[in-house]
Amino acid sequence: MKKGDIKVNAFLNTAKTVLGIIFPLITFPYVSRVLQVDAIGIYNFSASINSYFLLIAGLGVSTYAIREGAIYRDNKEKTAEFVSEVFSINLIATCIAYILLFLCLLTVPQLGSYKTPILILSVEILFSTLGINWIYNIYEDFLFITIRTLCFQIISLIATFAFVRNTNDLMKYVLIVAFSSSGANVVNFLVARKKYCKFRFTFHCNWKEHLKPILVIFSTTVAINVYVNSDTTILGILTNDYQVGLYSTAAKIYTIIKNVLAAMLMVLIPRFSLLINKNNLSNANELFSKVFNTMSILLLPISVGLFMTSSDIILLVAGKNYLAGSEALKLLSVATIFSLFAYMYTQCILIPAKEENIVFKATLISAVANIILNLVLIPIFGMNAAAFTTIIAEFIVFYIAFKESNKIVKLEGIKRNLITVFWGCVIIIVVCAALDRLIQNAIIRLFASVFVSGILYGVTLILMRNEIVLELISRVKRNIIKKRIE
Repeated sequence: MKKGDIKVNAFLNTAKTVLGIIFPLITFPYVSRVLQVDAIGIYNFSASINSYFLLIAGLGVSTYAIREGAIYRDNKEKTAEFVSEVFSINLIATCIAYILLFLCLLTVPQLGSYKTPILILSVEILFSTLGINWIYNIYEDFLFITIRTLCFQIISLIATFAFVRNTNDLMKYVLIVAFSSSGANVVNFLVARKKYCKFRFTFHCNWKEHLKPILVIFSTTVAINVYVNSDTTILGILTNDYQVGLYSTAAKIYTIIKNVLAAMLMVLIPRFSLLINKNNLSNANELFSKVFNTMSILLLPISVGLFMTSSDIILLVAGKNYLAGSEALKLLSVATIFSLFAYMYTQCILIPAKEENIVFKATLISAVANIILNLVLIPIFGMNAAAFTTIIAEFIVFYIAFKESNKIVKLEGIKRNLITVFWGCVIIIVVCAALDRLIQNAIIRLFASVFVSGILYGVTLILMRNEIVLELISRVKRNIIKKRIE
């Protein structure tokens, strides 16, 4: 695979993310029915607690390493020095994370009944650091991590169906989840040392150069995780496991969609980092406009479709016991729009431009607003309040990121694209509303809605001469003709 092949990289990274989603989608309907709502609530609450310490261990290293490492990745000696220093900082942060975790388990009585699943999941803290996943992003080696993901997801899938049989098997499920991610990271560690550079632990780090940007990015990541996980955490404290189980199911679907679309953007960070640091803003403008238009074509219809079919999706994924979570999913479908556009601006423009301070301020404001609103509204409106506050939080980040990014790059030729997408989304609404009245079976209705609205959406874009879609069709035609000639 050629380094810098954005289309191939985007496809592979998206494929990796999709694989990481497809297998849980296969297992989750089974697990949610076998373990029941309360056990799922226990697992998700434990995972949300563990995520805070994963965050501390990560320390914002990944984003910093990808941005800086991409600049001199062809210098093997410099890369080995850089990777060793950043890896060492990461390991020290991991030790601190474990100390804080054990202190919390010893001093917070409310965590007593969750101690076992939290401790099992905590193995991910160490192995996520050892996995050094960011080095594969630096070298744009998405093929290896895609294959690795597939292998461990298959093992996890088989183990889930083999060992999780009833409500008493919650700990078995937790062990399987922990093994899946940890095993993959062990493989990452071994291959990275052999293939790229012999990195090692060292105390001789350029602390001044690394720590300031790492800590700013870390602070941003903390703020993001606070407003992402505070919903589940505050919901668990102020309500009950049943509410957490319902909300976490809706949030899982929301997260799946976010992760798939964000995967396409992740591969662009090294490219934008090079363009912006070389002050090649004309190419950056052109590339970003294409990215914006492509994301609009994908994101907006998905969000509209998710809103229109939320009840059917919940029924398919988790069953009728979770149907009460469909209203929360509708609200989260709106949050998806702001979340992905915010991610696009922060990760493709502000971070490569070394404006991490702006990203931190935006996410900090968002996190504070989210927590305050959660504390006020969750006791009154429960899980729906948690979903609503997510919309507010994502919008705040989007607005600030959009405003600041416009000082660096300018969008070009987006108006016509947005008009065609708008009318395509109107078609989706009409189709889903009509099929909701015509088809009684929820599963058949869902698949019919996706199939019919998807086709009509595509036809609408073609008839309205959407440039991105026409360019894609033209490229496919050229490839077909080329293969026939060969």
